[in-house]
Amino acid sequence: MRLPAILRRPVDVDVAVVGSGLPALAAALELSRRGARVAVLGRAPAEERPRGLGLALLGPGQPYARVARTIGRAEARLVWAAGCENHLRLRALLDEARRDCGYAPRGSFLLASVRSEAEELAESEDMLRDDGFPGEFLDHYMLETRFDLPGFPGAYWAAEDAEVDASLLLGVLGEWARASGVAFSIGRVRAVVAGVSGVSIETDEGPVGAGAAVVATDGEVAELVPELQPALRPAAASRLRTRLLAGAVLPTAVRTADGRVAWQAGPGGILLSGVGRAEVETEGSLEAFATRIPVEAAGAARWKEGGEVSADGLPLVGRLPGRPLAVACGFGALSLGLAFAAARWTADAVLSGADPTPDPLRATRPPALV
Repeated sequence: MRLPAILRRPVDVDVAVVGSGLPALAAALELSRRGARVAVLGRAPAEERPRGLGLALLGPGQPYARVARTIGRAEARLVWAAGCENHLRLRALLDEARRDCGYAPRGSFLLASVRSEAEELAESEDMLRDDGFPGEFLDHYMLETRFDLPGFPGAYWAAEDAEVDASLLLGVLGEWARASGVAFSIGRVRAVVAGVSGVSIETDEGPVGAGAAVVATDGEVAELVPELQPALRPAAASRLRTRLLAGAVLPTAVRTADGRVAWQAGPGGILLSGVGRAEVETEGSLEAFATRIPVEAAGAARWKEGGEVSADGLPLVGRLPGRPLAVACGFGALSLGLAFAAARWTADAVLSGADPTPDPLRATRPPALV
């Protein structure tokens, strides 16, 4: 028997998905399609708004050479391969839904602000090609010839990256989840208590019992899963939406190699996102960066979004020890990057007990990598 689309009162389910945004909806849909009775606990679907940008990326927004030096070459390859899986799963969902949601497989850029970053990107091009991930390095002359990007010493174009309209995608997944029988219990989640044989979730509407739970979100999670607090950092990310100057040509999807800024340009203008950690962000830093590219300062819309990022820039995914509880969090401002692959990994982990999450992305990875 299928659950109603909106729960009038809490009931027991097979799997409770605690969270919001694309990670929660992707996890709920994956679980429901496998026959589980699923409830999403959190905000009402009508209140959902996508955080950050709609970038489907292979990597975490850092030069490949830097990531390989930090966690190892084989581990870096696993992270980029996970991005490939995510991209394929996103593409399959869109094909099945027969909705493109603004999907565009035109790659994305990592932009160097200083010469040392450009050298890292040039080194990364060779390493990525050797490991099977195509792309192209552009020096400052090529950037200025193809785009209106003077003053930047280089960039790397990742050929297999893509982008999508995150708002459209969120709406499609919400509709699909409700049609698949996923229920939604509205109200704040106060606590998640996982034992050996089940999970109890305390909400504003009362308790929900579940055989297992997945905490999946592009927002905050440390309060609900305290053991993850050492691996997470607050990120009150800045957003700025404005227009390109008349006649200006910019790449549509860009991240800076220092991990501080990303943007997505489209027919309606350009959305810039400050994606650095809250403690290193300064007031006005996004506006200061915007002066380096051809956009209109007057009339720009500015706001902030709360959230969390992992300390190492890689999401925390997988089952936690000894309990039927899995997590998919720490995505920060670019949650689309691994949300769909994480949905498969967490579904496998709570339904079969076998966790396929790649080691460099596991929530239980050694602190030395965090």
